[in-house]
Amino acid sequence: MKLYHGSNQIIRQPHLSKRRKFLDFGSGFYLSDDKRQAENRAKSAVLFFEEGLPTVNVFEWDKEKIVDLKVLHSEKV
Repeated sequence: MKLYHGSNQIIRQPHLSKRRKFLDFGSGFYLSDDKRQAENRAKSAVLFFEEGLPTVNVFEWDKEKIVDLKVLHSEKV
């Protein structure tokens, strides 16, 4: 499954040690299956950090292979 991460920079591989603590659902690396949501987040990141370019990073997720992560899944409303 393809998942998207909106940012103000290219992220080739997530590094959880660089996470921010005070996010909506706690610290972590946030992904979405909604590309438009990631695009909006990328624009917000540029405004917040006042640098970079809106960038949508694409990751391939295989939940069968990645078993040692805590995942919070929220339904679309």
